[in-house]
Amino acid sequence: MRLFIPLLLSLLLPAAAPAAAEPLRFAAFGDMPYCNRGGAEACAAELARVEQLTEAINAARPAFSIFLGDTKAGGEACSDAIILDRTAAWFNRIRGPLVYTPGDNEWTDCWQPRAGGFDPVERLGLLRARFFSAPVSLGQAPMPLRRQSDLDPGFRAYPENARWERDGITFLTLHVPGSDNNRPQDGRPGTPPGAAQEYPARNAANLAWLRQGFAAARASGSRAVVVAMQADMYFRDRCGRGAVAGHVDTRNALAAAARDFGRPVLLLHGDGHFWLRDNPMPEAPNLTRVMVPGDGDTRAVVVTIDPAASEPYRFEIVGPADRIAAPGCD
Repeated sequence: MRLFIPLLLSLLLPAAAPAAAEPLRFAAFGDMPYCNRGGAEACAAELARVEQLTEAINAARPAFSIFLGDTKAGGEACSDAIILDRTAAWFNRIRGPLVYTPGDNEWTDCWQPRAGGFDPVERLGLLRARFFSAPVSLGQAPMPLRRQSDLDPGFRAYPENARWERDGITFLTLHVPGSDNNRPQDGRPGTPPGAAQEYPARNAANLAWLRQGFAAARASGSRAVVVAMQADMYFRDRCGRGAVAGHVDTRNALAAAARDFGRPVLLLHGDGHFWLRDNPMPEAPNLTRVMVPGDGDTRAVVVTIDPAASEPYRFEIVGPADRIAAPGCD
């Protein structure tokens, strides 16, 4: 009978509960450095603040970081030295993986005289070649990424749209910049060159990538989804003005995807330069959005996600705290 005692005990004793998944911590920031005022000395100070912030991010030891676009001020020249070399230099100060999604200042608005009068589509091509050509992130410790250009033959032109999974959570970036997503302004002055062809094609790619991302999350049983982009798609809701037509498709698609997913969905974006957290779409109460600080408030948000908790998110703002921007509509 002694041979059967271990088996009998194993049947009588309660089964050990599976270990709970550890909360995931990562960092998000954007809209910096802005060197559009005060000359070279002020620019050096801004760059120093960003370097100080990168040290705070490194000290927080996040699993990875996400930069939410606008690597320069709208009034700075879109030269190679600024949008490529300067950006790459400080991106490489991040010790862990760094994922980047573009903003409007580094390409969409480059046609403006104050930014040097560059061709926006040509500038975007340079960004893609420099920062999105490999199936890995940026930073000192790159991590693997799935890029839309590699997974979807119909959208090979969009390597900036990326997806990855960590601890049962699906992350995806969408290339949705400010300036109304580069949507043509119906023939009025202010339409960037090439926007009539560029916007609808990229908009279709974004919508497809969003659908595919949520489909992948459902198929893998993801506990949550995090979507990262640059633009504040809800500025008009809050401030009562501003263009929104270029964001309607994405807003509606995200709300529907979040509602159907039914689990926590977090939208991260920049564009407004101050800390904001809310639930912007009543039809999708499980969708939480966070706008990170930026120019004038050089800090990052460290996000802790525990989808099993009653409150799935915790937020800690790190970095220089001597300038804290208040919410506004400027």
